[in-house]
Amino acid sequence: MFDIFDFLTYLNTHGKDTTYSKIIIFLLTRTEEIPALTISEIADRCFVSPATLTRFGRHFHFASFADLRDALQQLNSLTPYSGLRMNEKDFQLLQKDPKAYLTSYSEEITASIQDVLETIDIEEIDQLLHRIHTASEVVLIGYSATLELAKEVQTSFLSSRKILYIGETEQLQKDLIEHLDKQALIIVISSYGTLLTKNPALIRTISQSPADSIFITQNTKNTLTNQFTQTIRVTKENYVQIGTYPLTFFFDYFTRRYVSLYD
Repeated sequence: MFDIFDFLTYLNTHGKDTTYSKIIIFLLTRTEEIPALTISEIADRCFVSPATLTRFGRHFHFASFADLRDALQQLNSLTPYSGLRMNEKDFQLLQKDPKAYLTSYSEEITASIQDVLETIDIEEIDQLLHRIHTASEVVLIGYSATLELAKEVQTSFLSSRKILYIGETEQLQKDLIEHLDKQALIIVISSYGTLLTKNPALIRTISQSPADSIFITQNTKNTLTNQFTQTIRVTKENYVQIGTYPLTFFFDYFTRRYVSLYD
């Protein structure tokens, strides 16, 4: 399944002057033109051969250039606010009354923080922190915003001389997981469970690992959570507008609690 984040990840990790990065920049900035262009015309605009463009598509798991074109056309059909966790009603409110929207947005954040306070089990969290402390290795898995959150957790644990490992690409994640033993621990962070459906191959790799796996999420009813050793939900409700605020608040406590126990 195509995800715009895959293009951005490549761009962020390879710089803007590589061949594939130049293709990505062209495709993302001219999405309206793509349906009317042939593969040869796009290749000419990118100063590459059609064969290079085909290899580019395969690199991002497209079976053909036509599939790549269709995915970009779907991207072009999205509303400007669809990627901002907003519906049309919220967007119209923001246009007409920004103060009212900001108030509504802050109220949802406040409600989510209170939900975390009422939902998390302190004893359960302390047990998980002990498992992290005694594990031979700990691998953190995240995607998009939760990958960035995982990096913050990694940095915070380093202050207590505990190294947690993160793979920033799917291949690195699989490589890390495949080399774990039963004393290791895998922690998967996902706000709404999107990671479970985006990368089923990775989830299979995790479920087949001898290491225990912990899935930490905001409220989700995704049935794939049964593939993990343990699931920790930090809220009882879903808060669609505010993204990772509940998880960020939770992990701030999580890392500080670890330092208080094991520093």
